[in-house]
Amino acid sequence: MGVAAEHSSEVPQSYYYLWHLAALKVIDADFGPVPTTVPGPGASAVQATDRPAVISTVWDRIAEAGPVVPARVALVDVGIAPHHPNLATRLEQDRCIDLTSHPFGARTTAVSDELDPYSPEQPEAFFAGLNLDGLGPLGLSNEDQEYLESLTAEIAGSPGCVRRLINPETLFAAHGTACAGLIAGEPAAIATGTGEVASPEALFAASGHPSEPNSNRNLLPYFGVDPFSRLMSIRTSFDADPMQFIAAFLYAHHQQADVIVLPRGLPDPERSRLAPKAELTGDTQSYQSRLAADLVARLSAGGGGEELDPKSPQSSESSRRLWTILKHVILAVSRKIPIVCAAGNSGESQLIYPASLSAEQNGIIAVGAVTVEGFRSGYSNYGDGLTVVAPSDDDEVFNRHQLRVDRQSPFHARHAYLAGRSREYRYSGFSLLTTDLPGSWGYDRGDEPWSSLPPEQNPGIGGGYYTSFGGTSGAAALIGGVCALIQRAHKTRHGQGARLDGVAVKSILVAASDHQRVVAPGFRPLTPDCMNADQEDNKAPVSFFGAGLPDAAAAVQAALAS
Repeated sequence: MGVAAEHSSEVPQSYYYLWHLAALKVIDADFGPVPTTVPGPGASAVQATDRPAVISTVWDRIAEAGPVVPARVALVDVGIAPHHPNLATRLEQDRCIDLTSHPFGARTTAVSDELDPYSPEQPEAFFAGLNLDGLGPLGLSNEDQEYLESLTAEIAGSPGCVRRLINPETLFAAHGTACAGLIAGEPAAIATGTGEVASPEALFAASGHPSEPNSNRNLLPYFGVDPFSRLMSIRTSFDADPMQFIAAFLYAHHQQADVIVLPRGLPDPERSRLAPKAELTGDTQSYQSRLAADLVARLSAGGGGEELDPKSPQSSESSRRLWTILKHVILAVSRKIPIVCAAGNSGESQLIYPASLSAEQNGIIAVGAVTVEGFRSGYSNYGDGLTVVAPSDDDEVFNRHQLRVDRQSPFHARHAYLAGRSREYRYSGFSLLTTDLPGSWGYDRGDEPWSSLPPEQNPGIGGGYYTSFGGTSGAAALIGGVCALIQRAHKTRHGQGARLDGVAVKSILVAASDHQRVVAPGFRPLTPDCMNADQEDNKAPVSFFGAGLPDAAAAVQAALAS
């Protein structure tokens, strides 16, 4: 095969680096005249404009209504890089906590003596005063309620520790750092005459503070959905340990967070298990569905009779009880504080846990992902309980229901991609630009020798401060930022201590969402696709998109009027 034949005839489309903010109406961006005709699902429906005219922002609208009052967003993830210039003033480091290395919390501060980096740990009671007051009825049995009260008393009365070591979040927090940037990234501008990064509140204060671009040419004037809100990192691991997650949600409530973002699932051995859906079981007797029939059999078996996997989440009577308690804690906290959860990245027609707990009477917000082309992202879970969707990247799909292929890939021409009887949907090359750990610890590790520099000593070389990101994690982070805008708008009207409860925030978000929205700079309305069943695209849009794509400007307007 000739070299020329190995390359796609399509050229990757350049796009505005904050396109996702325009899609959510955080910024009002003009991408030019919108075509009047929407092409078929296999053709692109995106305006080729990478430098739109930004007309206004929701930040201006809130500022016009009153003083800047930040909201507090608790990010339950693997941590946030504390030294990233686009996050430095957004991170409330005196409230961040690490639950991966100490059951009652740990926090890392600067090394006090460089000649002796192994200073003794100092005890600190991070949960002092913790109680269940204000959560309301949890719906637990009397025995489980007493169990939780004893656990809460132990957490409240037990000290964690402060360590003077290398902060683990400078090394192992790529995912959390990426989500943090999408929520509340800041431009890292310099206050004129100081040489120091000024907070967005100072730069946009009514009195006016002259500013200038950062002298580090590796930095972008980056903006998250709400650069005026604050972040609180609650670091958790992927261990199947319900104790750390109970502590995480209670800590967020104890610290009076305004929004909680959980851009991942929880490894509950029972509730995180997927069940076979009707679209899988409907035609399992046919030859074409033989693989689906095998899958249904495996799912229905539920692990019975299989060899014990020491690496999979294990269950015991005490852990089952704690997982049950955690479920009730999450539901109770969500009624007070909105909890934004990722829907999952496996393309299933059901949500991962705890997004699957989303219901009208609680404040759990389950977020799916959509592409700039107006379709569900190829990996995004969907189905019952999905609340809203947000912009993200895409994934290729090859199954008997649809074909979605990256025709801009240099290897595309090596293969014959035929849709056959399935439908072809346009693949999107857009992704979410966000903050990253520089060097080998980040998603984009870069080249040696620069990538080997420790992140806190790396000025953004060897991989840089940024990465392309996506998934329902990225979509959930964006919606977490929109929820912060809603809370901040409410505080602007009613004061710092005011806070909408989780159900109220969710109600405003849903009311501001629509199935007919386009994902700018795309111009195709949200369109269902066939993923796991024939003629699945005939289902109601709510199954694929929940209430739809939110309009942040409309949500803020509603919050200002609340």
